[in-house]
Amino acid sequence: MQTNELTTKGAPTAIKTCLAAVFGGTFIFVCLVGFSLLTAQFNADNWPAIPWFPLPVLAVVFGVAWWCDRRWDIGLRTRCQAPITVIAAFAVTSNVAARAVWVLEKTWHGTVYSAPSGPDGVSALFSATYWVVISVALSTSSETCFRGIMQTQLSRHLGAAAAVGIVILFNTFSHPWDSLWPRFFGVLAILFAWGWLRHISGSLKVCILTHIAAVMIGDIIFWLTGPVAFGEYSNADRVAVASVGLVSLVLSFYLSRQITQSTVGRENE
Repeated sequence: MQTNELTTKGAPTAIKTCLAAVFGGTFIFVCLVGFSLLTAQFNADNWPAIPWFPLPVLAVVFGVAWWCDRRWDIGLRTRCQAPITVIAAFAVTSNVAARAVWVLEKTWHGTVYSAPSGPDGVSALFSATYWVVISVALSTSSETCFRGIMQTQLSRHLGAAAAVGIVILFNTFSHPWDSLWPRFFGVLAILFAWGWLRHISGSLKVCILTHIAAVMIGDIIFWLTGPVAFGEYSNADRVAVASVGLVSLVLSFYLSRQITQSTVGRENE
């Protein structure tokens, strides 16, 4: 009876905490992304040859991430729960599997895709700086707010599966809607990979680094290959992509199980 009373009394607090994490995390994300992009655009419009925007943008993004971790312990200071090599292997295989879904969906829609570009009319130095800084700033903002603030708090009250699912929902619809639908299931798959990485690794730093690497490596690949007409993929191409994705998925499941078992084993010692 005492347990039920405590549970009943604690339920309103848990609900308030979860709602605050969801809407607070989303609000902070929108503010960070808006500040980063508007500051960079203001710099491009007025000083197109001199990229000074990295200083305020990175100071604000890293400062907010640091403050959130001190305030709510969102995982920045948490060490990995498994050897970093195994965590890295899961990060790679799960992202490859998710990217396979992303590619197959684009072949279905016949999308022509090219790497995003920065502001027009700026110097080469500005363009290169913009790519690096905005990739880092937006990736860090996303992980801080969604896998950090939101998933950390939701996991404490709802469990890992529900937390990852809710975060995926809000994170998915935080993307620009006009470009979301041709890659909707690919985005879901990628966000699931990152959410599960956060759960099994325990560390937000791993998620931030994975997000940055995924964005920048993807951009480099599409810059080197040029605009890709996914609709021109042959059936053999689709089978090859699906096969790579399936193998990567199996490997990621195996690695996830190994990480989870090793974590439980250490907790029981």
